[in-house]
Amino acid sequence: MSSQRYQIDLSGHLADCELNFRRLRQLLPADAEAGDCLRFGVAANMVELLVKERAPYTTMLELRLHKPLLLGLPAPSLQVRVYHDAKLAEVMGASGLRPLKPRYAYPNAGMLQRDEKAQQNTYLGEWLSLCLALGHSLENPLNLLEI
Repeated sequence: MSSQRYQIDLSGHLADCELNFRRLRQLLPADAEAGDCLRFGVAANMVELLVKERAPYTTMLELRLHKPLLLGLPAPSLQVRVYHDAKLAEVMGASGLRPLKPRYAYPNAGMLQRDEKAQQNTYLGEWLSLCLALGHSLENPLNLLEI
């Protein structure tokens, strides 16, 4: 095991967050309010994009798959904070986990990787790219859900 301390790639992190913001702008209408939900069909699954809260400078979203990827595992979900003024979208948590730290000591009790936050931001980008490339709307642009 390497004794070198993990260094955050700040420019790479900001680039991922900026690209995720741009992808979300293509998927989510600018006038989306808290409680709005978009559903995209992707292959044999459905991706839901739920607006959890909306504030003047930020929006909190939840991205979740309708069905689990593997039998016996919960369907994955990501909690995403969108910063309108900075034009960034960053993963804040995944599948009900508490907010992510920028880096973790390794090994740790939760067996989280040192670059867990970076991996989850990359994963968000892959989901959003898949929705843009192969997704199709399953209903009208916005559907109000009760939270």
